[in-house]
This record gives sequence, C-alpha cells and structure tokens, in this order.
Amino acid sequence: MLERPQLPPDPPQRASNSLLTVIMVLVIGTVCAGTLLMLPTGAIGPVIVFGGVMFFGMIGFHYVVWGRWMMRVLREEEARKEKQDE
Repeated sequence: MLERPQLPPDPPQRASNSLLTVIMVLVIGTVCAGTLLMLPTGAIGPVIVFGGVMFFGMIGFHYVVWGRWMMRVLREEEARKEKQDE
C-alpha cells in the first residue's frame, strides 16, 4: 500500500509588527512620563487641552480618511455592478 506524502512543515511566521509595538510602547510611555512630570508644575491644564485636541483630532482624521476610502470603494463596486448589468 502506498503511503501518502506528508506536507512540509509551515514556515515560521515573521514578527513584522514587533518593531511597531516597541515604538508605540515607547511613545505612550514618554507621553505618560511627560504628563507625570508636568503635574507638579501646574501645567496640567494645557496638557489636558492638548490631549483632548489630539484625541478628537485623531477621531476626525480617521472619520475623514475612512469615509473617503469607503465612498471610493462603494463607487467602484456600484460601477462594477452597472457594467455587469449591461
């Protein structure tokens, strides 16, 4: 009886996101450390305002970018459907 050949083992997966993770942790840690250093100086008010502007700015940025991308995808899909219907 013939034996079925075995599949080669899967190649190891690359950890391509590990550098991005380290950079994000360093940035977040730096921001947290800077905030804690500003607490005794009384400059926390502008930091809170700046943080709020950054937070809502990121939300607005994602809203605009994802919205434009989604509209483009929907337009292309609609154009494809119209071509198929013809």
